Amino acid sequence: MKQNIFFALNSAKIQDDQQAKISSLVEYLEKHAAAKVSVTGYADKETGNPNINMTLSEKRAKNVIDMLKAKGVAADRIIIGYKGDTVQPYQKPEENRVCICIAE
Repeated sequence: MKQNIFFALNSAKIQDDQQAKISSLVEYLEKHAAAKVSVTGYADKETGNPNINMTLSEKRAKNVIDMLKAKGVAADRIIIGYKGDTVQPYQKPEENRVCICIAE
């Protein structure tokens, strides 16, 4: 299962409309006890600078992880990563303000 959690420009706050995606991940993890989730934060390279974007992508990933933990997902089932603006998973800059969560 894959979920993209999108963020506003220069923000690590999880918006209300993105929280349902995290809840969906939690439901998947509850049904698949052996599954782990990889949470990787990104930032778009058209804004900020490499240092700011690395910090921002880390905060985004940590905020998603905090919400997963608050909903009952054990820390040992979560793998964190953050890429700043060094990797751009999508062509549109606004789509790179994202945490990509992959549970398997």
